[in-house]
Amino acid sequence: MATHQLSRLVRRTCHAAANTNPPHLLRTLSSTVKPRRMEDVRYTSTRELPSTNLADLVLYQRQMPTNFKNNGFKNGSFPENGNNSDVNEAFENAIKKLNSLQSNDAAIRNSVNNPKVDTVKDTIKYLERSGLPLETVEQLSFIHVAGTKGKGSTCALTESLLRHHGYRTGFFSSPHILSTNERIRIDGQPVAKDKFTEHFWKAYNRLWDRREHEYDMPAYFKFLTILGFHIFLAEKVDVAVLEVGIGGECDSTNILRNVKTVGITSLGLEHTELLGGTLEQIAWQKAGIIKPGSHVFTHVGQEQCLRVIRERIEEKKATLFVVPPTEDYFQEDKKYSRYWTTFNHFIRLNGSLAIQLASDWLSRQSKDNLTPKNWSPNEVYMNDVVLEGLVNTHWPGRCQLVDWRGMRLHLDGAHTIESMAVCTDWFAKSIKGSNNPKILIFNRTGESGFEPLLELLNSTCAFDMACFVPNLATNMPNAPSQVMVRFTAEMQMKRAKMIAEEWRKISDRLGQEDRGQVFGTLCDAFTAIRERYPADSENGKLDVLVTGSIHLLGAAISALDLIDQDKN
Repeated sequence: MATHQLSRLVRRTCHAAANTNPPHLLRTLSSTVKPRRMEDVRYTSTRELPSTNLADLVLYQRQMPTNFKNNGFKNGSFPENGNNSDVNEAFENAIKKLNSLQSNDAAIRNSVNNPKVDTVKDTIKYLERSGLPLETVEQLSFIHVAGTKGKGSTCALTESLLRHHGYRTGFFSSPHILSTNERIRIDGQPVAKDKFTEHFWKAYNRLWDRREHEYDMPAYFKFLTILGFHIFLAEKVDVAVLEVGIGGECDSTNILRNVKTVGITSLGLEHTELLGGTLEQIAWQKAGIIKPGSHVFTHVGQEQCLRVIRERIEEKKATLFVVPPTEDYFQEDKKYSRYWTTFNHFIRLNGSLAIQLASDWLSRQSKDNLTPKNWSPNEVYMNDVVLEGLVNTHWPGRCQLVDWRGMRLHLDGAHTIESMAVCTDWFAKSIKGSNNPKILIFNRTGESGFEPLLELLNSTCAFDMACFVPNLATNMPNAPSQVMVRFTAEMQMKRAKMIAEEWRKISDRLGQEDRGQVFGTLCDAFTAIRERYPADSENGKLDVLVTGSIHLLGAAISALDLIDQDKN
């Protein structure tokens, strides 16, 4: 290993594992680096960071790598410019302009049904018009992940594993919870707002100046994809993990021709108006990110989906690997097996896929001698670095429990039947033995049916209140990062009433009392909750589940922070 490469790695790495593991384990660093003992590795975040803000507690990782720097963060802190009013104002102005690129519902439908629209070609056109040739982007290294359930958490786990191996990482995901810059991450943290703003205007102004007609600008997600590539290059990341937006075949992220490591997570029916109404059609779209000669890792279980994926694998002359269960990594060595019962749901479900994706990418970095030459795909192994990378993954709004002002807030953006099954199982285990009142806050935008989700939620526990609310914090306009042009407040309110009516029907059918209520905003909902269960009363401690939409989580967090500010 070259001297400058070794010094770069030692500066960035969170800790080192020596080459003293058994042969079947992944060797991570040169034996010249002293290993850390397992008892020195912290697997839970016990240290509270200073914050009076719920948003910070949800969004920012409390435990950070020892030598973490860059991107405006200090060790164990929130972003330095988080409370800088000038930076925030400039950022919000950029987001307002970005929102002008959002499409309403009718426009999205028209684009889907228009055979002349080629999203991939359009993205390349605008990328190059923004001053960034595709060939330049392809000089970076990427891992690309598609799927219905768990693609975001798989990407987050993969990014964390690579970062814990000493690499500088980029991560592009969607949607965001509170702030648009969450979608573009550097070394595991949202890119600093001042950097986001700087790169936004550079790209936007170039695109605006080079329009060929009035409406010749990339749409919202397309623009953010392009912006992500600009930021990853400027930040000189070693590897970027890309989460597909919708589908795969026609997604804006699918412009790269040389991706060698590809992941496909669990599949189910979603966005059927865009992707098709059968699992086979969904699988075909997701497998569209497979590139010639790539290694494709998956834990898809449905045979009809695997059949379609194998057909696309053959078409692209790629190689498919169905990964082993995550539990297999924790069965052989007692040193690690004791941690299995402590893992959250997304590690259990997606840990193996993330390990294989990270390991496949690492194995291609032979010049750095970071992986053994005899490593093979789907090899089951575990070591200190991998374990710490898994457990220190921060993926907000997914099976996340936060204690806030007498409420145990359970936050999960589950919006499919598969993800809701995971969410309700997690919530049921969390409240086991609890005598606290149980509160449900739910919304579901889009065309997908919400009836099966409500059935699952109803069977989880006897909720004392069920609140159905639009993704609106208050009656005032949402903050720019939370504006949804596609769904107006009126459309969302109509939807909330439909959901409440369905809840009533389920309650009637099961002979239950209908405890559902419709609220116009999240502030209204939380005010009503606290009027019924005052914080200083005997029933003041609450178990609250907020689910159905990532955007709902953002509105709920904003509402609670606004209520807190008003009280103070």
